[in-house]
Amino acid sequence: MIELMRGSGERAFIACTVDLLEAGVDIERLNAVVFFRYLQSPIKFYQMLGRGTRIHEETEKYKFWLYDYTGVTDLFGAEFISNTPRPGDRGGSGEGGDDNDGGDDGDNDGPAVGLLTGQDVEIIGLGRYFTVNRDGRDILITADEYRQEVVSRVLSEAHSLDEFRTLWIETKRRKQLITHLLRDNFIPEVIRDSDRMNDFDLYDFFGHHSYFARALTRAERGINYMDANAAWFAGMDDKPAIVLRGLGTQFAKGGTEALEIPTLWDVPEIARAGGVDALRLLGKPADVMQEAKARLFGV
Repeated sequence: MIELMRGSGERAFIACTVDLLEAGVDIERLNAVVFFRYLQSPIKFYQMLGRGTRIHEETEKYKFWLYDYTGVTDLFGAEFISNTPRPGDRGGSGEGGDDNDGGDDGDNDGPAVGLLTGQDVEIIGLGRYFTVNRDGRDILITADEYRQEVVSRVLSEAHSLDEFRTLWIETKRRKQLITHLLRDNFIPEVIRDSDRMNDFDLYDFFGHHSYFARALTRAERGINYMDANAAWFAGMDDKPAIVLRGLGTQFAKGGTEALEIPTLWDVPEIARAGGVDALRLLGKPADVMQEAKARLFGV
């Protein structure tokens, strides 16, 4: 089933398995790892967890979800030290005999789920936690701590909302900020997902949490940009006006990145109006785009 799972790009694929994820499985698009199994071996836990850490750049898969129903995340940061095997712990006629990875603690992975009886099973959520690397060890921190770590790094590079807006509309500086976060193992999209702010561009996510600015969804910011700048559009030739209004529509669909990808100029309404050439009626296209972004993020 491995090849089917690797080729599952545009459809959901769920594998219910015991040992498939232990070692030697390379599925880049694995988006979630769900633990219903009891484990006391840090080695085995990291082997299974590692399947989700595969990066797949073609589909922009840079994160994965970990669901823990059996407390396996307590093994984060545990030492990779194995106890000396005792006679009868492994092999032979035991039920776990084929599970010898040399890294277990002689507990046969705890109670098997199949032995649980009764119907009074309750799953209690303990909140959202994130894994970060501190001094070479993985530890769990709360969503609030993760968010504060991200915010502190943003504030260190832009002390006010105005400074942040200036940074954000300059592509190079914005990408440097994101690179600095990623280098410190902080992925802003992860905490945005946790805060259920996926409808918001990272500009508004950072602005809200770092500078207490009112957050607008991508759709709201796109509409406000077009409404607030009606007089600006009316004072220019029709063609550049169409192109610049189109920026609001594209931002509503894809956020900041949508304004800086080459395919922006292939959007039918923008292409028909002349695209970059239309902006030359107002000046240097790069300068016009900077002004438009300043107006977009200033509403």
